[in-house]
Amino acid sequence: MKQLTIILITLFSFTFINAQVEIKPGIKGGMNIAGLSNLEENGGVRSEKLTSFHIGGTLSFKFAKFYTLQPEILYSKQGSDYRVTGSTETYTTELNYLSIPVNNKFYIKDSGINFQIAPVIDILLSHKNIYKPQSVDIAFAAAVGYDISNGLVMSIGYKQGLTDLFGRNVDDGYGYETTEVSDLILNNVIQLSVGYQFKL
Repeated sequence: MKQLTIILITLFSFTFINAQVEIKPGIKGGMNIAGLSNLEENGGVRSEKLTSFHIGGTLSFKFAKFYTLQPEILYSKQGSDYRVTGSTETYTTELNYLSIPVNNKFYIKDSGINFQIAPVIDILLSHKNIYKPQSVDIAFAAAVGYDISNGLVMSIGYKQGLTDLFGRNVDDGYGYETTEVSDLILNNVIQLSVGYQFKL
């Protein structure tokens, strides 16, 4: 049994070392069109989209012509503009995250067009005009992208938060918990991105 294990590990290591994995570090940034769902139901306000930005670094591992794994570390400014019912004054809720997507890019054969899906962990760095939001948001993102041969990349995508802003679908610490989507305040972001990947 030990000999079989050693043989399998050796074969795996040999295959991994000799695999034609193309590694490219990169930079990425762009515009966020962010919002918070169900503010009207929860706070008696009218929510509006907040235009902001994201920026950071990427590291892509191209394992095959059709597949690239691309972890990213981004600063992402999110939240929402809103108006309290009966008021004309606009307020802004700001949520500043360290966003860590693990992007999976699937390419259409012999083209730079790709479809992207990613689980995301968003770690709250700072906030404004909101009381004790959750420090971590688990999210899911999807996008359509295009890679140009000179290293330029671009994409348009959507990120949906899955954790209630006050932890009510996790545990708010006060014994209140719900899984009703209409009761949850969730991050949602349309992201327009451009970037550049460097050849090593």
